[in-house]
Amino acid sequence: MKFIVNRLIELLSIQFIRVRGRSMEPTIAENSWVFTKRAGFRNREPRRFDVVRLEDPLEPNHWILKRIVGLPGETVELRSGVLFVDEQPVVDRFAYCPDPSADNNQWWPRPDEYVVLGDNRAASTDSRKFGPVRRSAFRGRLVR
Repeated sequence: MKFIVNRLIELLSIQFIRVRGRSMEPTIAENSWVFTKRAGFRNREPRRFDVVRLEDPLEPNHWILKRIVGLPGETVELRSGVLFVDEQPVVDRFAYCPDPSADNNQWWPRPDEYVVLGDNRAASTDSRKFGPVRRSAFRGRLVR
């Protein structure tokens, strides 16, 4: 019975979303349709490179998609467009248009915080503007 209830919750938690904006291009094109699972982290922890749906901390009632690049307790840094986690370079195959001349950024997410970035770094408002986000801000995980 528990299995059936869990499957029902997962099926009912799927939400179709039309993407507005270019912050996740070329991975997710503007005006494309994607679906997220509202219960996307019900059975597992968020992972590096998951795409999450969250409310924009700078614009209430505006929902955005971003990619998790930093996990709780890590030291996360962007240096000349290269992602470092705990002083080690991380291959970010999703980063598009990284700006090597951009300011360097560094974050120290707390136990319940994550660093999120858009794939199209030149057209994204993300943790570089609003800092790490709490897990409670996540409203879904993109299903691909």
